[in-house]
Amino acid sequence: MSEACSPEIDAFNAVVTGVEKYLFIVRDADLQREAIDQLNELTGRLVAWKAQAIKRGDEDMANKFLGCECVTRYLRDEITMWLDLKEGREEKAWESLIAAQRSIGDAIRAHRGFAHLEQNAKRMAAIESVIFPPQVFLSAGLIVGRQECTICGQEYEDCPHVKGRPYWGRLCAVRLSDIRADHVAIVKEPANRLCRVVHFSDGTGKRNRMTWKVDPIPIGSGHIVSDDGREGLLVDGILATTHDTDLSDHAEYVEQLPGRPFTA
Repeated sequence: MSEACSPEIDAFNAVVTGVEKYLFIVRDADLQREAIDQLNELTGRLVAWKAQAIKRGDEDMANKFLGCECVTRYLRDEITMWLDLKEGREEKAWESLIAAQRSIGDAIRAHRGFAHLEQNAKRMAAIESVIFPPQVFLSAGLIVGRQECTICGQEYEDCPHVKGRPYWGRLCAVRLSDIRADHVAIVKEPANRLCRVVHFSDGTGKRNRMTWKVDPIPIGSGHIVSDDGREGLLVDGILATTHDTDLSDHAEYVEQLPGRPFTA
């Protein structure tokens, strides 16, 4: 955070400055893990400071500490992404990238003092375009029975809160329940960029879209034919995910459907 307005914020800025030097793939892995430990310890202190701000009735400071929590998560997730890549966990690295991008957005929404993080968002977008291959994204159409506000617990349409805005150190989100899937579509700009095609059959086996590695599959099981006679492919896809609704303006439902056919 650019402004130093309290000893706690000064302490936060000192830790952030110290760990930012590890936001590179070539940094030593053990030093990066130590940086993650520092960030985890800082998160604990931020939670305590936020609770104190709420107790004394200072909502603005509570929201500042919320933004600081989001920044520590962003830094932790980016360092984790580099560790994942160095240690051969490419799928996990993508998850860490998306988590880092979400945390940046959450920090910007948490308090006006974090508007400068737009530059970090641009940096993460550049890393994505250079490090990771293009993805095929999925969007699931869901029929939702209830949308509950995470701030007050009421039906979202009936409550006074606005999704994505901060309230006393929490970002308002919408918790979905009583859900059933209606349809799935391939889209360029999904609401949740974790939802994507993970594998597809290409005639030689089951190819991972991230690594391009092929795992063998039984002969004859790599294609399907739809009712109208069109040939399609078998794919593994992530249709939705869940995550911490208190720190995001999205609330999603998880379902993985390995081996389900999509006709193309």
